[in-house]
Amino acid sequence: MTFINFFLTRHGETQWNKIGKFQGQLDSPLTEKGYQQAHLIAEKLSRNNISSIISSTLTRANITAGICQAILNCSLSLNDKLIERNFGSWQGKIITDVQCENNYQDIFHQVSNAAPPYGESGIDCASRFQQGLIDIANEYQYKPNFIEQRNNILVVSHGDILRCFLSTWVDNFSNNQAINTQNKAFDNGCIFQISYNIEKQSFTLISVIDITQSSPVAVTQ
Repeated sequence: MTFINFFLTRHGETQWNKIGKFQGQLDSPLTEKGYQQAHLIAEKLSRNNISSIISSTLTRANITAGICQAILNCSLSLNDKLIERNFGSWQGKIITDVQCENNYQDIFHQVSNAAPPYGESGIDCASRFQQGLIDIANEYQYKPNFIEQRNNILVVSHGDILRCFLSTWVDNFSNNQAINTQNKAFDNGCIFQISYNIEKQSFTLISVIDITQSSPVAVTQ
């Protein structure tokens, strides 16, 4: 039975994160805090023998991943299945301005088939991300000397697609585990260690690593 450890993280804070604007598949630059968070992600994982980094193709994730690569000294590649959920006509708008929209709670706080106008549902983006990880694992297991390699992969992605994926596809996960010491859920720099069973194609949460505290929190099986 073969396992791969994925360390799933959200990119560092961006200018649009800071002012509360929907990004989705649009982009904005990292803030100074965002660059600091990228360094903290790498420092937190410096003892986890990360073998490779795979990032969303969106710039904010790619920049975060590049900072991690420089510190962790491993390969970096891009995968478009890891990009953020498409928020359709909500993208570029201030979050508080769309809270009165139909199905806002169902779309943004649940994982359902509801979608923003011209956007992507939580179910669809969770399935896209899940398939992306399975594709990565399938490719990885056929590399030479796979069993002897460090099977620890850092995945740099985005807040809402991580929320949808973890809530839908990962055993042992609850949203309460995503809340950090600053009382923020799925915050920039959050890290979730999950184990992927290649034979069963199943994901299990192992630990939550909060860059705002000193040590990871193991998950009770």
